[in-house]
Amino acid sequence: MDPELAKVLAGLGGIVAGLGVLTNWVATLVGAVLIYLGLSEYANRLGDPSVRDNATRWLIYVAFASVAFAVAYSAVGFSIFSLHAAWTWLLAGVAFAVAAVAWVVGWVLQVASAYRMRQLLGPLAGATGEGLFRTADTLYWWGSALAVVAIGVVLLFVAYILMGVAFLTARSAIAGHTVGQSG
Repeated sequence: MDPELAKVLAGLGGIVAGLGVLTNWVATLVGAVLIYLGLSEYANRLGDPSVRDNATRWLIYVAFASVAFAVAYSAVGFSIFSLHAAWTWLLAGVAFAVAAVAWVVGWVLQVASAYRMRQLLGPLAGATGEGLFRTADTLYWWGSALAVVAIGVVLLFVAYILMGVAFLTARSAIAGHTVGQSG
């Protein structure tokens, strides 16, 4: 893949994923896949298999975390709407318990994704000279750790947006390779 195309896809992916954090888990997944495409090109250009491995695991953790959070939100919504009659309280309680378990699973997976992303963004900042990757890394880490409260979601939103901007503004040279140069 052309490195410039990979940068643009990853940049747009960061922005879409950021908006998805606040709106809809499907947008987060689409954005994460686009970011993964950019990270894959970065891994190819570096020739380091651990970078691709970290990017793949990050994508898997983000995908499952997004689904877990979607289940949690849906179950909470179901439990709240089930409270209108006394006979549905048991059903609402079960739905709330499912939501709590899904929320914890989503949080653990989100923190695992932050661990993998930390191993990607630091070296990417060094290879491209783009300091916004380090800022996005820090915000992504703290946003994931605090995802159980509202401030974490805001931090993740900002981290994804900064990640997108960092991809779009990063210089094209990575590890001695420039755009248009092979291997």
